[in-house]
Amino acid sequence: MHWHGGSLLLVARHPNHERTRTPPHPRPSPGPRQASRGRQSARKGWLPDCVYTGDRFESGLAFFADDRGRITRFSREPADLAAAHRLSGQAAVPGLVNGHSHCLHRLLRGRTEHRCHAERDSLNTWHAAQARLAGALTAADVYDTARMAFMEMLISGITCVGEFHSLHHQPDGSPLAEPNHLAHQLVRAARDVGIRLALFRTACTRDLPDAALESDHPRQRDTSVDHYLREAEALRVFVDRHHPGDDVWTGIAPLTLGAVSTDDLKAMAAYAHAQRLRLHVPLPQLPAEHEAFLAEHGRSPLALLAEHGLLGKRLTAVHAHPLAEEEVRLLATARAGVCLCPTTARNLGIGLAPADRLLAANVAFSLGTGSQIQIDLLEEARLVDYQLRQARPLRPGLAPDVLLPLMQAATAASARSLGATGGSIEAGRPVDFLTVNLFDPSIAGADPGALAGNLLFALERRAIREVWIGGRQVVANGRHAAHGPIVARFVELQRRLWGAP
Repeated sequence: MHWHGGSLLLVARHPNHERTRTPPHPRPSPGPRQASRGRQSARKGWLPDCVYTGDRFESGLAFFADDRGRITRFSREPADLAAAHRLSGQAAVPGLVNGHSHCLHRLLRGRTEHRCHAERDSLNTWHAAQARLAGALTAADVYDTARMAFMEMLISGITCVGEFHSLHHQPDGSPLAEPNHLAHQLVRAARDVGIRLALFRTACTRDLPDAALESDHPRQRDTSVDHYLREAEALRVFVDRHHPGDDVWTGIAPLTLGAVSTDDLKAMAAYAHAQRLRLHVPLPQLPAEHEAFLAEHGRSPLALLAEHGLLGKRLTAVHAHPLAEEEVRLLATARAGVCLCPTTARNLGIGLAPADRLLAANVAFSLGTGSQIQIDLLEEARLVDYQLRQARPLRPGLAPDVLLPLMQAATAASARSLGATGGSIEAGRPVDFLTVNLFDPSIAGADPGALAGNLLFALERRAIREVWIGGRQVVANGRHAAHGPIVARFVELQRRLWGAP
């Protein structure tokens, strides 16, 4: 990206540079703060009781990795089985991939659950809480909150997260000395706890509609789309320079679709295309927000995106509530994706996305934890099916092939949405996986044929025992190495922010 005559010119990167390909550099040595990732050397091979290989669990199968933490081969040879690290009584599952997260909303958990007489009152409560956080958080607070949220993701089996970052300035809206200083705190937190991070710096170049779920705050605003693109490019360069490989990368996103003009979104999409970055676009969530969009533009959000050529395979529409048949066809034709956050939608009391119609049209959907009211991606998966069962009681949800699409939504589909290299246990992919205790009461007695159904519809989070990322263990016995200090700092932050005793 270059400047000429006051204009922003986009220069495409070399076509071989692609975030979803094998990283061109070896993984850097862990620094002193990366205790969780570097406390033991990478393993070369693993032998669980069974391993999920894409559509089923298989027993007696070991998998092996190279020095970069990539899977090289599988084996059933006795000598290889004897040499592999034994994971007795455990099943290996691909690391879960969180397609959409606002980690700072972890501070709001349980604090805006007030029942009000009117929807407007309820939304004001949410806006007031967001504004309080936006005006109070320091860089250290951002770091401590991100560490807490990312650690909770890790112990729930999430190995990669797509994070929406919306605080860019001083509380009064004036610029920071280093414009991406707060974004750097998120990168540092992810590296320190050991999770992979796709960081989406959000854009807000116009006043948000009154009905928007997100609050309008000076810390979120960009003076222009050119200003946004300058800072997004600076963040991309910083990440590429200091975190080569596939541990951290960046993406492009508006705060919400209504936070930018159509022309601004087109400029953002052009930059994302030139730099081979993913573009995530949150659609209106609340009914009033959707109605305001229709009144302004005279067409649905996806129809507007399609009209301007913005739908494509690198775009993910976040919060697809609701979708008409024509919108599903638009997504399918463009090979665009959808990211659903069912727990967030349930908490807000809004409608469910038509997951059955998305699958029927071959539109891939991914899953995210959104507002962090809880962090459990398997619960997000089961909610998709349960909500459909409630809406259509005579039909068994997504059956007959419910298990595979739900497992893919929590793994491979979310990885594709983010441009991540993981999402499956297969040759060439990173060694990113979690293990579950086969003797945990929630799934005890499940044989390999029934294990997938038990994972998706019965597993308790306590059954997740180990998490490995790039061949290094970041969770052992259900606990992160830095659990105590991370929780202590977060508890102190909560007390200071909310005045708790």
